[in-house]
Amino acid sequence: MRSFVPLNIVNNIKFKNDRFLYLNSRNFPSPVGVDKYILMNSFNNLPIDLKNNKGFPTRCRRYANYIIDINKKYIDHTSINIVYTGKQTFIQNVNDDRKNPRKFQCIDKNIKNMHFFNEFIKHSVYLTINNCNIIPEKLNLHVHQIRQICYPYVDSHNSPEGIHKDGSDFIISAYVINRSNIVGGESMIYDNEKKLIYKNTLNIDNGIFQDDKNLYHYVTPIKSVENCIGYRDILGIDIDIIS
Repeated sequence: MRSFVPLNIVNNIKFKNDRFLYLNSRNFPSPVGVDKYILMNSFNNLPIDLKNNKGFPTRCRRYANYIIDINKKYIDHTSINIVYTGKQTFIQNVNDDRKNPRKFQCIDKNIKNMHFFNEFIKHSVYLTINNCNIIPEKLNLHVHQIRQICYPYVDSHNSPEGIHKDGSDFIISAYVINRSNIVGGESMIYDNEKKLIYKNTLNIDNGIFQDDKNLYHYVTPIKSVENCIGYRDILGIDIDIIS
């Protein structure tokens, strides 16, 4: 590990006492133009990840894994090497069922190659470095593209395990790409004693970056409105320091 050197990128955004950051288009990249159209449409073709006890698909997902090499003492765009691994298996460092290996289809290459997606990865790395006491030499990023689906009288849960940690160092618990015909999906953050310290219903182009070692999180179920199918489309990242 090397000494901490502050970044001038993304306004040197750092945690305050609560160890989380609210993300929006003023401090984090947002998809625009063709990128936004392609990205939003890509959620229509995600493989089913979770069904409820009646057989309704309530969550769909694709996955991408990256190893980040941080090569220089002073960090800028040229000193971070992002390597896509192609891995499909995801394992979390937790004590519940999420510790078991899960295999997901990879995020489509048209999404991985788009400008917004690459900026999303880079800024997640910058936020991590800005909020570490020392600059890590290497990071492991697990990126999740998720659609929650709800139906009249059938809710969708993205946190069926309840209030939890992901078993990582930092996370973007959700960065919302789209919401349609739903209520709910309120993001909740808790301290290490599971005392609620923050809650917010994230809208499009809003997200949360947080310390996963010292904070818990949860998101309330989404419910459909007006007897229509509803959905919530997000990107999330689990960020592990590996050296």
